[in-house]
Amino acid sequence: MTLFGIGVAGLFVAACGEAITTPSPTAQATPGPTATATGSSTPSGSVVPSPSPVPTADVGLPHVNAALEDNLPETIGGVDLSKLSMPLSTFIASYKAGANVLYTPWLVKFGKTPDEIDIAVASDLLQTENFVVQAIQVPGVDAASLLGEFAAVARQNKWPVTPPKTIGPKSVLEIMDPATNAAGGLGTAYVYANADVLYLVVTDDPSLLLEALIKLPPVPAA
Repeated sequence: MTLFGIGVAGLFVAACGEAITTPSPTAQATPGPTATATGSSTPSGSVVPSPSPVPTADVGLPHVNAALEDNLPETIGGVDLSKLSMPLSTFIASYKAGANVLYTPWLVKFGKTPDEIDIAVASDLLQTENFVVQAIQVPGVDAASLLGEFAAVARQNKWPVTPPKTIGPKSVLEIMDPATNAAGGLGTAYVYANADVLYLVVTDDPSLLLEALIKLPPVPAA
């Protein structure tokens, strides 16, 4: 269980309609032409079939806002990340995430609803499952307001919020979901905002956190 989404492998939920940890049979690559049509001959005259493509972890993931996904890193810790994007309302309905209780009251402060807002997610899907980064875009709202109001809603829900702390090139807030943390899940997010996007990095690995904060868009100048 993670703070801002279910187990990282659960990123298939919204795309496929049910939680799975491996590509479904329908996502397997279609066999290529028969060996008599393609392939190479052996010295005995038999034909060796050409290898079929290997399916990837992000087969079938939704991409409703590719531009928002582009803000997220491609790799972390040498692992290729899987990306997806969807309306925030779809995310809330699909994932059993602790932070779901924060999103709607946070957006109300800006006269927005989850139906109007997109979220992009990148994770080490099917790998170590200890890293996920989110980007939530709220058009027309500045970075300071996004971050300040998100922290305020977290505090109202009795979630500890640290004063701003510098990690690498960025000043971030550390926000903890007590229930997820007590259950042994990834319960702490490192949060900052750039322009009209709120970024949340969830990991228990300091080196992955630092790499993510280096690769994500910079904090705007004061």
